[in-house]
Amino acid sequence: MKFRQINGKKCFSFLLMMCIAVAAFVGAGFHKVQAANPRLMVSDYAIEGGEVLAGEEFVLSITLKNTASSSVKNVKLTVMTEQGEMLPVEGAGTAYIGKIDGNQEAEFTFQMLAIEGLEEKSYKLSLKTEYEGSNGMEYTVEEAIFIPVTLEQRVSVTDIFIPESYIELGDTVEISASVNNLGDGTLYNVTAKVEGTNIGEAESYIGNIESGKSGTIDILTKSTAISKEFGDSNSIIITYEDRKGNVQEAVFEIGVEVNQPVFENLEKVKEEPKVGAVVGKIAAIVGVVAVVGLIAWWMIRRYQKKKKILEEF
Repeated sequence: MKFRQINGKKCFSFLLMMCIAVAAFVGAGFHKVQAANPRLMVSDYAIEGGEVLAGEEFVLSITLKNTASSSVKNVKLTVMTEQGEMLPVEGAGTAYIGKIDGNQEAEFTFQMLAIEGLEEKSYKLSLKTEYEGSNGMEYTVEEAIFIPVTLEQRVSVTDIFIPESYIELGDTVEISASVNNLGDGTLYNVTAKVEGTNIGEAESYIGNIESGKSGTIDILTKSTAISKEFGDSNSIIITYEDRKGNVQEAVFEIGVEVNQPVFENLEKVKEEPKVGAVVGKIAAIVGVVAVVGLIAWWMIRRYQKKKKILEEF
């Protein structure tokens, strides 16, 4: 009887120890499986050409990295925007790859379209990654990236006007024109500059020009060289900034004909001092004649008066 109780206690103790050991093993195994769960994450993304223009297509590349040591398979990546601001050109915005090994990367490429009428800002692009682990379990990871959209900027110069119909070397030249914003975004800090082979360099600040609006160029410069039959090159250069401060430039050719000063005009200019000198000489001669005449008249009057007095005596 005593022997059976002792054995019962031993059996109970043995069973208790076994339960604890099994629980510890199961727990350790559970944590080990959880730690080894495959994990895919976005490690990089890029836009071909560096920018996305509203209304135009672009190529988006997304790189996924398997951060676990075990491989994953049947990887499907889906991209989408909240309100359809960016749409896949073909298909449903889904890319597929059969396998990504542990600690390796894979690149997915999407041909996308940024719809017309978007504002100039960044748009959220949601990414949904679905895959299977080596143990056959299915996983889903959701992430997001932000795509900046810029608006196309286009500028033109029209209504070029030079009031002087005939320009000679050394003349002041006034050039006026209109700068037109043909793009979707605002042009910031617009500046106009004229330069060329026969006009001097001059610059004028215009300011900001909103989409669909125009600014006015009004510049004074000088004609610096006589025009040649071939080879003259004069330009209006428009510089402006986008929303990010990136400077862009557009060049527009203008025609300015500079003529040789007229020969008759040069002779006239040369003769003007001579005419003045002749007039001065004539005035001096007239003055001298007048003085001489006055003296002669006074002497004659005096002689006549003296003769009359002598006759009376």
